[in-house]
Amino acid sequence: MRWFLPGVIPETAAAWFDSLGPDVTPESRTDRYLVPTESAGLGLKVREGRVEAKQRTRTLHATLANGRVEAWRKWSLGTADAHPEPGWLSVAKTRRQRHVRVAGRARCSLELAALTVGEEPWWSVCLEASGETAAARWRALRAGARRWNMGELTLPPEASKGYPEWLRARSG
Repeated sequence: MRWFLPGVIPETAAAWFDSLGPDVTPESRTDRYLVPTESAGLGLKVREGRVEAKQRTRTLHATLANGRVEAWRKWSLGTADAHPEPGWLSVAKTRRQRHVRVAGRARCSLELAALTVGEEPWWSVCLEASGETAAARWRALRAGARRWNMGELTLPPEASKGYPEWLRARSG
């Protein structure tokens, strides 16, 4: 689950994230994304010289933290040109993450990120679950949403989308 909102991270969102645990060191990087022209269900990006592909496998119409739950499959593919041709957008990201382990190897990650596309500031909140089965991932997602009090943060449902859909809107 991910939400994209325009502007810089509001102080209320930063304070909410800070209240959830000890300080987290931010990570910064710039990834290059291929802007999708037809489907928001497939995303390609170049990160640190490697191509990563993600395919949305389904969207769950579940009510959780006021957003859309999506399932994605990910591949990492060989090396890529450091300067892709037109049709790609650079997204600078500074993020902080928190993690919780649920049962077995299932876990949920919470990310608060400041994004910049061109000169345009955005911010993003992401809940991402991992686990061996869909049921384990769903339990991890629910546990993360409860643990991190997602209800305390106002995230409009229309802002909940994957990177490909958000990038299509940015490319104008």
